[in-house]
Amino acid sequence: MIKQKIVENYFDAKKYTNQEIMQSIEENKKEYAKKIIDIDINLNEFGVYVVTYYFKVRDNIFQKIFIKLKQKRRKNKIELLQEKTAENIKMTRKERANEEIRKRMEKYSGNVYGVYKKTKTYKPY
Repeated sequence: MIKQKIVENYFDAKKYTNQEIMQSIEENKKEYAKKIIDIDINLNEFGVYVVTYYFKVRDNIFQKIFIKLKQKRRKNKIELLQEKTAENIKMTRKERANEEIRKRMEKYSGNVYGVYKKTKTYKPY
């Protein structure tokens, strides 16, 4: 758990007794009933009681798991991007559709689309 200092109260030692200070601490604890609190009481050199409330932040196990899953997902995404070829990344949706049509035509016609047949005869106009 991580400690975070949130509240400090100052009480003059001449005006307030120990019982009054303890009562104010109990009242403050009631205000923050759902939080885990550590309290430090110190008398400083000027005769002032310094009451410091440290609120602990609970480490949630699910947050740690979620962070690890995010890291794995990012790592897998980077690996998948590296596996793709440069052609597939640069192609637009229209170019991919044209590529699919070209492949279908080559499959059924047996000819390579966009390449002349070799007749081995030359016929001038």
